[in-house]
Amino acid sequence: MPNLSKYKGFCDLSIVINDVSQLHIKNMLHTAVELGFEVVALNRVLDESVFEGDKKKKKKKGEPRDTPDLVPPPLQLGDLREAFREKLTILQRLTFTFTDNLQAHKVIQSENVKKYDLLAVIPTTETAFQHVCTTLEADIVSFDPVNKPVWCPRKLYNLASERGLFFELMYAPAILDTTSRRNIIQTAHGYHSCGKSKNIIISSGASKPLQIRGPYDILCLGLIFGLSEEQSKTAITSSCRALLIKAEGRRYGKTLLTIQLKTPSSPTDSPAGDEMEVDIEPAHKRQRPDDS
Repeated sequence: MPNLSKYKGFCDLSIVINDVSQLHIKNMLHTAVELGFEVVALNRVLDESVFEGDKKKKKKKGEPRDTPDLVPPPLQLGDLREAFREKLTILQRLTFTFTDNLQAHKVIQSENVKKYDLLAVIPTTETAFQHVCTTLEADIVSFDPVNKPVWCPRKLYNLASERGLFFELMYAPAILDTTSRRNIIQTAHGYHSCGKSKNIIISSGASKPLQIRGPYDILCLGLIFGLSEEQSKTAITSSCRALLIKAEGRRYGKTLLTIQLKTPSSPTDSPAGDEMEVDIEPAHKRQRPDDS
């Protein structure tokens, strides 16, 4: 099982890494460390073009069905994790855009999806947004700041929050583009009006080192997004930790916890009850008492 104590401090859960080199990623990680972040997620973003490519691949009659995985595997980060081992917890995130439930189903069924630490979605229609809030097993609800976001009704917002979903606000696109800035602020205030900014996280969405801002700059940006100073701090600390713990639960599924007391082997050993052995394993691997 993972060590959840590593999820602490300031978090940036969206550093975009599409089509960049390892050196570029390393520079962004160095910038994150210098600014005071302790947990970052490298974000690979898939747009709807992956589904268009899947439609073009038609099989002739009699040919075996070979369905390649729509989702690329995560990057191999052994060297980077070793280089930042004492400074930074590096996670991998997948974000995909979809318009209907069938597209979402194809991605969720991917074997490579299970290898990512975080799963974020960008629903582009009301039907897709409703599917995310009510059914889809994901971690983050995001949006494309270039396009006008889908309106979130109060009922769906509260339902998504109860299911453990978090709503993401990015600040890097707001710095770069007027349209994106307007859409992000509009979305942020919409979240405030329909859900009092519950389950909000703030991430950079940065693709370059210069686009990343420090935690205390983000507290000021949070005021523009309709958040109080306390809500802004929560959005880059405790809310991110809660999100990461929930994401671990999604990936590992239901588990059984067994606590077994160690019996003292000699009079000088600690009495029973002072020490415990804890065994945690997935529920589907545990043999029931009535099994043969």
